[in-house]
Amino acid sequence: MTEMKITKYPEQFRKIAQDLASAYGPEFHGCAQVVAGTLMEILGISDELVIKAASFFAGGSKRCLTCGAISGALIVLGVKYGPGSQAVDAEPEEVDPAMEIIDRFINDYGTTNCCELTGFDFRDPDQFQSFKDTPEAKQKCTEKMSRVCGWVAEIISRKDNKTDN
Repeated sequence: MTEMKITKYPEQFRKIAQDLASAYGPEFHGCAQVVAGTLMEILGISDELVIKAASFFAGGSKRCLTCGAISGALIVLGVKYGPGSQAVDAEPEEVDPAMEIIDRFINDYGTTNCCELTGFDFRDPDQFQSFKDTPEAKQKCTEKMSRVCGWVAEIISRKDNKTDN
């Protein structure tokens, strides 16, 4: 019997990824950790160092930069499809999943900037605490994490099913 892969069932994979991210989101220690951790768990990828590395991408790397949900997505896509340490130049198709995530995010939310998305400046400890104390703010981030996990599931299913044919 061959191993059954969740990626062969794109709709189920997307739904599981979104639901799991929604469940993990309210208790998160950063958007990148939730997105990376959720997808890695579903895919059976176990690497605590990757999860630890993702921790510093929260709050737009705590500098109002790119949303951590995007960073978490790119981490997983890199783990799954990145060229590895021996590669000199990435092939254009290896970049496509990253561009797709970023383009979809900008299309839906208008920006990738964490502070613009949340309305909080994480460089300021008082604002960071206010964010943590505001369930509505965390719920908005959870919604973004869930959607991004769904998008990554779609990309992984599409790429894996293309190579399985």
